[in-house]
Amino acid sequence: MRLTFMGTAGARFMVARQVAASGGLFIEDGNTRISLDPGPGAVVQYAQRKIDLTTLDAIVVSHRHLDHVGDVNVMIEAMTDGGFSHRGRLFCPSDALDEDPVVLKYLRRFPQEIVRLAPETSYSVNGLTFTTSGRHVHQVETYGFRFGHRLGWITDSAYYEGIAEQHQADVMLIHTILMHCRPDLPHLCIDDAERIIREAKPRLAILTHYGMAVWQANPQEIAADLTHRIGTEVQAARDGMSLEL
Repeated sequence: MRLTFMGTAGARFMVARQVAASGGLFIEDGNTRISLDPGPGAVVQYAQRKIDLTTLDAIVVSHRHLDHVGDVNVMIEAMTDGGFSHRGRLFCPSDALDEDPVVLKYLRRFPQEIVRLAPETSYSVNGLTFTTSGRHVHQVETYGFRFGHRLGWITDSAYYEGIAEQHQADVMLIHTILMHCRPDLPHLCIDDAERIIREAKPRLAILTHYGMAVWQANPQEIAADLTHRIGTEVQAARDGMSLEL
């Protein structure tokens, strides 16, 4: 499995100012290709790397917030060759499709299938299986994902009991919006990330999806400090970084 970070920006200020890119994560496993959370500018990030989006097998969306779905519609059009090829699948929470939808109705007939995600359920794309977490503690319907024992992907949420176990894997990606925890904002902070890493004990933890305060504090230095204190290797993702699992 190969991961490529099409962006590491999280939350509105980082994304609106494009302090870092916000194109989500590209997953390749054999001949299977998945775009995970294609936020604003995703289509540009893929184009810059000369990735043919008509070869995508699926687009997977964790939740309907703009920094995670800003480019979902153009990515659907690209995956389906402008709607002329009835192919590919979209996986997303129901509230991305229902009231105040973020997936436009006119192009819902373009993919081969649209799958509404449910909590703690397994799905397969060309034999690559991923499982949703329980519903995250967030403002909208939100799920994290685990790709077998290889990859755990923790998206936006307040910390809750079981979050480490539900995403436990050899390599874990943790969305760290906040430098310091705030009860009024249901996002993970650096202390939450440390707690998750200590509980899950991955071989490698990767911080990403930074809020502005985390960015200004230098994610690389934060990761180095966590590595020193926990004893687990912690890295800070960079735009365009690729990793073989």
